[in-house]
Amino acid sequence: MSSINFLGAASGLPLDELVSSFVNAERQTKFSRIEKTTSTLNASLSGVGQLKSALSGFLDAAKKLTSDSLKARTVSITQPEADKTFIEATAKNTAAASSFEIKVNQLAKGSRLETTDGSFADASAVISNTAGNLTLTADGKSFTVEVTAGMTLNELRLKINDSAENFGVNANILNVGGTTGAKLVLNSNITGTNNDLVISNDNAELDALSTIPSGAVAGLNLTSAARDAQIEVDGTVFNSSSNVFTDVVQDISLTVKNVTPTGNNAKLDIATDKTAAETNINSFISSFNALVAQVNDLTRNRILGADGSITLESGALAGDSLPRNVLNQLRGILGSTVPDSSQGLNSLYALGITLNKDGNLEISTSTEFNTETGKNRFDNALDQKYDEIAKLFGGEAGLVSQLDSLLSEYTKTGGILSNRQDTLQSQLKENTKASEAASRYIASYEDSLRKRYAALDSLLGQMQRQQASVTAALSSLPKFSSNSSS
Repeated sequence: MSSINFLGAASGLPLDELVSSFVNAERQTKFSRIEKTTSTLNASLSGVGQLKSALSGFLDAAKKLTSDSLKARTVSITQPEADKTFIEATAKNTAAASSFEIKVNQLAKGSRLETTDGSFADASAVISNTAGNLTLTADGKSFTVEVTAGMTLNELRLKINDSAENFGVNANILNVGGTTGAKLVLNSNITGTNNDLVISNDNAELDALSTIPSGAVAGLNLTSAARDAQIEVDGTVFNSSSNVFTDVVQDISLTVKNVTPTGNNAKLDIATDKTAAETNINSFISSFNALVAQVNDLTRNRILGADGSITLESGALAGDSLPRNVLNQLRGILGSTVPDSSQGLNSLYALGITLNKDGNLEISTSTEFNTETGKNRFDNALDQKYDEIAKLFGGEAGLVSQLDSLLSEYTKTGGILSNRQDTLQSQLKENTKASEAASRYIASYEDSLRKRYAALDSLLGQMQRQQASVTAALSSLPKFSSNSSS
């Protein structure tokens, strides 16, 4: 069994502690710099990520102020009866603010066909002893059903309903009995005047199931014709082949659901959505101010107390000019005049939004510098220049377009901040390699020291043993002993 040797065991000196002190001192020298670099790089990487997130958040808030969102219209309908829907409506953002009374005279309806009484005894009655085809047509659409010899009335019903080309025909059987027997009933969902369902054949045996016979007499009767929907808008009559009326009122789509009660019409109101616009603009202001606060936090300098101690650490991007540069560019855009916008509403200032002394956006209520407050200008713009606000933000050269052009260069994949993050990641990897190299160096350094001090320990031990041997030899000499005793 091998013995365990401890450094200093031979000489009795604290050589192990001495080596450990040297190694720890070297380790501290090497790793303090590496750890500080790692901490700085990680803080910068986190700071760049926070800045990127704040810029993206502000850009998202800005994009909610595009022309489409700011020019949105609200549609409100007063139904004749509270628990029933008579009309529905949607409006494009180009619809004019308006109000109309709408009367629904009738809904659009598809046609209905029935076979003649007594044509078939029951659902299992054979419709033809020979093969043929029935072609069903309405409003330019058609499909054909192949009739096999000996097919029953119920089998025909199933085949019509299961046809992959069926454009909207439902086949049913009424089992009336008696002299009437079974009646095939066909309902088409193709609506509109003159869009009745028509059925033709190529076999006279199928005339009983056709509206156009190939023989003498057709056996299918039109019991209910297809018709248009009809409404009155402020007394003017309009027809539609479906229950949808598009641009009867320009840029408004109406869908009728039920006939309105006599003397009780529905009321349609189209208005600008000022509440949504105000909400989105306030969100835009709040998002910018949050970005300002984030940049201030990231770039702040370290604060020392009276005793020299640190009371507040510096921000993750302290000394980095990039956050301040992008913020200054943003303020330049927000304080500029927007080309192609309305002369009376061509800047945020004209809208009532200003930059205060802290660099934040606000709608001021102060009259310190002007009898008209920012809030006055903002409210007036919403009331009197609603659609012009959309040009200010959402025009081709509007604020949203300018902000998107600037911020996308920072936030997009492969953009300025992404490249900065990639650089920091690369530096962290290099620093990791430096740490690994330092660990290898420290291990080698410690091994080298231990070997040298092990040799020294062995030499000192040997010298101590030689000294002890000499001392012992001298003490055994007679003279040395006699002198010692006297």
